[in-house]
Amino acid sequence: MQNTFKMARRAFLRKIAAYGAVAPMTGIVITAAGPALAEERAEDGHAQNYVNDATAGVDSPRYREGSLCANCTFWRGGDDEWGACQHPAFRGVLVNTNGWCQAYAKGRA
Repeated sequence: MQNTFKMARRAFLRKIAAYGAVAPMTGIVITAAGPALAEERAEDGHAQNYVNDATAGVDSPRYREGSLCANCTFWRGGDDEWGACQHPAFRGVLVNTNGWCQAYAKGRA
């Protein structure tokens, strides 16, 4: 009986080792594919008092002249008019380069 137990334990440990070696590789494959790009555009008032066009003025005491999505730390849209924002409140939607929200954090000049 003890011999059977040792054999079963060895087989179990081999399987765990094999799965442990494969698991990180599957994570790399999933990460390399990346998330699907959002197609929906955020509307005024989406979250954090978001507005699509801050150049027309913003009715918020937190707004400072020149604060736009394009120069925010969370902006990941590149040079396009609409792009991704990494702030959790804006996952799954695109924001306008001239937009603003109260989560604005100065990042780019």
